[in-house]
Amino acid sequence: MTSHDLVDQVRKIFQTKSVGHCGTLDPMASGLMVLLVGEATKLSNYILEQDKAYRLRAQLGLITDTLDTTGAILKQESVDISLEKVHAAATTLQGELHLPVPKYSAVKIDGVRMHESARRGEAVEAPVRMMHFYGFKNFQQGPDWIEFDMGCSKGSYVRAWIHEFGSKLGCGAAMSALVRTASAPYSLDQAHSAEEIAAHLGQGKVDQILIPMNEALPHYRQIRVSGLDETLFSNGQISHSLKSQLISIFKPSSDDGVKIVSRTSGKLMGLVGLEAGKGFVLRRVFKY
Repeated sequence: MTSHDLVDQVRKIFQTKSVGHCGTLDPMASGLMVLLVGEATKLSNYILEQDKAYRLRAQLGLITDTLDTTGAILKQESVDISLEKVHAAATTLQGELHLPVPKYSAVKIDGVRMHESARRGEAVEAPVRMMHFYGFKNFQQGPDWIEFDMGCSKGSYVRAWIHEFGSKLGCGAAMSALVRTASAPYSLDQAHSAEEIAAHLGQGKVDQILIPMNEALPHYRQIRVSGLDETLFSNGQISHSLKSQLISIFKPSSDDGVKIVSRTSGKLMGLVGLEAGKGFVLRRVFKY
């Protein structure tokens, strides 16, 4: 199924249109998708910004127009490459790289998705993006393939990296399998299938697998409020007392924001950030 198919399936399970996701998967990919239900959809941008991790498999000696094994073959040859050479090529491609976005992708050029233009045979100049790749480990090798784990930043295309990797090896390479193992701060071992979600909902146990909003963004510091502080915040105001607490815990050099949680209900009320020239500002307020 496609990423949209999964979202649609979960919408039907919860009987709500308010379901979103934090990053689609390529059509041939599997693994983790972080889904957001109800008010949690407002957290999408904050989770989407985080890094991802994948288990990838690359077919060596193969170049295609889609940069994976579903595309038209442009070049194919037999290979005999040592694991040492594979390690050496991968090592040179760690860190920040400027790579062109695959032409078969959902990126829009002049309002049109690149894959739509590509399928019509239209020539489109692919934009070059800064992508960050790291954490290569658990290498396994077959006669004409290599498989390993990697981490990458938001907006990084593993297919683009594999294509560059094949160029470094001198034989070409195309993605033949991809499993998303993490979408920070969540990992695949925390995930449930759509069928499991439906079963838990039917048994009245869905809260056992849903992650509460106040537990989202664990890298954010948290302040619990009550009384006047809570009332003012729910009306879009930061009280003097809350401001004093924010000043005492917020570290501008490392913190992205602070979660404000109701002391009485335990629910996430909103997110506060620091902006130059403005001080502390409400970035998001949640209504239940």
